[in-house]
Amino acid sequence: MTEKLKIWADGPVITVSNGMEEKHVEIINTGLLRIYKKKNSEQLVKLHYAKENINIITEETNGGIYILFSHYRLHFSDSLTMSIERNGKEYFKEYDGDTAIYVTKKDFSLAELEGHKREEVKTEFKTQINIALFDKEDKIYGLGDKAAQLNRRDYEYVSWNTDDPSQHNESYQSLYKSINYMLVNHHGSEYYGIFYPSSYECVFNLGKYSEQFMYIGSEKGEYDYFLVLGENPAEITVRYASLVGNTLFVPRKMLGYHQSRWSYNAEEMEEIREKFAEYELPIDYIHMDIDYMDHYKVYTVKKEEFPDLRETAERFAKEGIDLITIIDPGVKVEDGYDIYDHLKEHGGFATYEGEQYVNQVWPGDSKYPNYFEKETADYITQVTENFMEEYKISGIWCDMNEPASFNGPLPDKVEFKSEDGCHYHEEVHNLYGEYMTRAIAKAFENANKRPTVITRAAFATTSSFSTTWNGDNQSLWAHLETSLPQVMTMNFCNFAVNGVDIGGFGNETTKELLIRWMQANMFSLFLRNHSAMNTRNQEPYAFDEETLKIYRSMLKLRYEFIPYLYDALEKAHRTGIPALRPLFFDNPDDERTKQINDEVLVGDKLLFAPIVRQGETIRAVYLPKGKWIHYFTKEEYEGEKTYLIDMPLDSTGIFIKAGSIIPLYKNLLHIENEKLKTLYLYIEKGGNGEYIHYEDDGESLDYKKGIFNRYQITKTAKKIKFKTIEENYNSGYQEIILLYGDRELRRPFCTEFDCEL
Repeated sequence: MTEKLKIWADGPVITVSNGMEEKHVEIINTGLLRIYKKKNSEQLVKLHYAKENINIITEETNGGIYILFSHYRLHFSDSLTMSIERNGKEYFKEYDGDTAIYVTKKDFSLAELEGHKREEVKTEFKTQINIALFDKEDKIYGLGDKAAQLNRRDYEYVSWNTDDPSQHNESYQSLYKSINYMLVNHHGSEYYGIFYPSSYECVFNLGKYSEQFMYIGSEKGEYDYFLVLGENPAEITVRYASLVGNTLFVPRKMLGYHQSRWSYNAEEMEEIREKFAEYELPIDYIHMDIDYMDHYKVYTVKKEEFPDLRETAERFAKEGIDLITIIDPGVKVEDGYDIYDHLKEHGGFATYEGEQYVNQVWPGDSKYPNYFEKETADYITQVTENFMEEYKISGIWCDMNEPASFNGPLPDKVEFKSEDGCHYHEEVHNLYGEYMTRAIAKAFENANKRPTVITRAAFATTSSFSTTWNGDNQSLWAHLETSLPQVMTMNFCNFAVNGVDIGGFGNETTKELLIRWMQANMFSLFLRNHSAMNTRNQEPYAFDEETLKIYRSMLKLRYEFIPYLYDALEKAHRTGIPALRPLFFDNPDDERTKQINDEVLVGDKLLFAPIVRQGETIRAVYLPKGKWIHYFTKEEYEGEKTYLIDMPLDSTGIFIKAGSIIPLYKNLLHIENEKLKTLYLYIEKGGNGEYIHYEDDGESLDYKKGIFNRYQITKTAKKIKFKTIEENYNSGYQEIILLYGDRELRRPFCTEFDCEL
C-alpha cells in the first residue's frame, strides 16, 4: 500500500485522501456511483435516488487501495485518479496523463475582415473532469438535441441553452437544451453512462483534441459526476431515468398529428379544419403561434382577429381538433396589463442591480417572471388555469424560454430570488425553461389532467414536466437526415415525446423533401408540421394530388399504430426504456449497429428505415438478429444482413419482427375515446411472440391510482391466448379483430380467451 493514501468510510460514502486533497465515492446502488470533491447544489436540480444497502469491502495491497462491491473493483492512484474493473476486466477509468491542449495561434485579422468568425478555444477550467478513452473505436452518445450523428466522438459541445435559428450542424456547440448525459461504449460490448449534475455552463470535449481522453470543463460547477453502471444500454438508461425522473406520460391524444405555422389567422384555421375533413386527413391539434396575442402580451388574445376564440375552440373540439397556444416567458412592460401589474407589484420579476430587469423580446421591452419563487410560480399556474378555462385551450407550447432575448444576453448576475436564497442567471439559465414548464404543467395536474406542455428549452430533469421539440430547423435534406439521430438521442436521454418540425421550419421545403420528412418521422411520438412566416405553405394539401395522397397514407398508418406507440410511451414512463432508440440499444454486441443513424427501433418489434437523401429511391437496410417481415410487401428477411430495398416516393421501409403481435386501431381521423371500440391485433407470421397491451382513459392522472388495465397476449404455433393481468379500469373495447395474413378473425371483447389461427 502507498503511504500517501488514506481511506475511510461513512456509510455508503468512501473518502480517499492523498494528504493534499480528498475524493469521495458515494455508492448509491449497484448501478450508480457519485464521484465528487464537492457536490453541486441540488436546491434547483432535483434528483431521485434509489438507494440500496451495499456490501462494501476495502482492500489494501502493494498496488494501492481498492473498493470492492458487487462485481466491481475500484482503484485509486496516488493522484486520486479512479479506475474500475468489472469481472476482472478494465471497465472505466479517469485520465491521469498530460491534459495540455495545444492550440496554434496565428494572426486572424485578415480572415476577420473577410467575415470569418474567430473560434475561441478554452483549455483551462476551474473544474475539469478527465475521463480516459480506451481506443479510437470508443463511441460517445448523448447530450440531447445536438444536430449531429449518434456517435458524437471527436466533437466539442457547450451546455448553454441557446436560441439561434441558423443552419445547425454537428459542429454547432449549443442548441436549445442542456442534457449533460452521455452513454459511452468501449471494448466492443462495454457501456457506461455519465451525468454531470451542474446547471452552470459547461463544456463537453469528446476527444476533439486528444484520442486519449475526453473531459467535462466548468468555471462554476463542481468536480462532481454520476457514473451509471450496467451490462447493456437498456440497464444503464433505466438507471439514469430513475435518477433524473420519469419521462412525462402525456394524454394519448398528444400522439396524434399537430398542424402549425407562424402564424395562422382565424380564416386559415378554419381552412385547415375544413380541408383536413374534406381530404380525410387525420389531425388532433392546431397550434397558434405568437400572432394570436394582443401585441404579443402573454395570456392575451387579439380580439379583432379572434373575436370569440372560446367558441372556435369548442367548435373545433366537437370535430376532434384541439387548440394549443404558444406562451413565451417575456412579459410586456405595460402599466394596466394585469399580469405585468401583478408581477411588478409582488416582486415577481428577475432583478439586476436593484431594479427589475428589462430586455427585449417579441412584445418589445419585457421582464422575465421568476419561476423559481413559489409565489410567482403559483401565480403563473393560476393564470394558465384561467386562460385555458376562458378560451378552452387544450395545451401550452413554451417557446423563447432559454431564455431568449433580443437586446443581448441576460447578464450573469441577473437575480432570481427564491425561498432558499438568491440564484444568479449564470446558475439558472439552463433551468429557466424547466421551471416555466413546471408552473404550467401544474395547471393541468390541478385539474387531474396529464400535462399537454411542449418546450423548446430544457435541462436533463425537464422530461417529467414537458414534452419537447428540437427547435428551429431548416428545410434542408441535411436537417432531415439529422432528425433521426436527434430524436433517438433525446429518447435515450429520457425525453420520449420528442420530435422535429416536419418539412423544416425555415426556408422553402419541396414536394420530395416534405414527403420524405413525413415518412422518416411518422413514428416520432411528437409529430408536428410547422413552418415559418414568409415561407411557402407546407400543409399536406399545399402541393399536388400525389403529395396529398402519399402524406395522407402515411398519416393514416401513423394513426393505426397509435396503441403500439401509446404502449411504448407507457413503458418509457414506467421503466425508462426509450420508445424510439438506435439499433445498438437492443443489439449492444453487434458492431454494425453502432453508427447506423438512419434506422430506428420503435419498441422492440418495429424497425423503420426511411429515405433521408434527395433523389434516392433505393437504400441499404441493415436488419439486426432475428427474422424481419417487410410490412408492405410481406417479404421475409434474415437478420444480421444488409439488403437493398426499393422505396419509390410513395413507399418507406417498415419491418416487423417475425412472430410479433402489434395492437392497432383503424379508420381514425382523431384520437377520441368513444372511437376506440375495436382493438385490432396484427399477428406477424414466424415464431412465438408475446405482447403486453395497456389501456386507460388516456387523459387523466387516474393511472397513478392504479386505474388501468394490462393485457398479456401470447402467440404459440397456431394459437393466440389473450389474458387480463391487471384490471382496474372499465374497458372501452367492444370487439377484438385478429389480423393474420389475409384473414380477419372477429370476436366480442372479453378479458380472457384462446383462439386458433
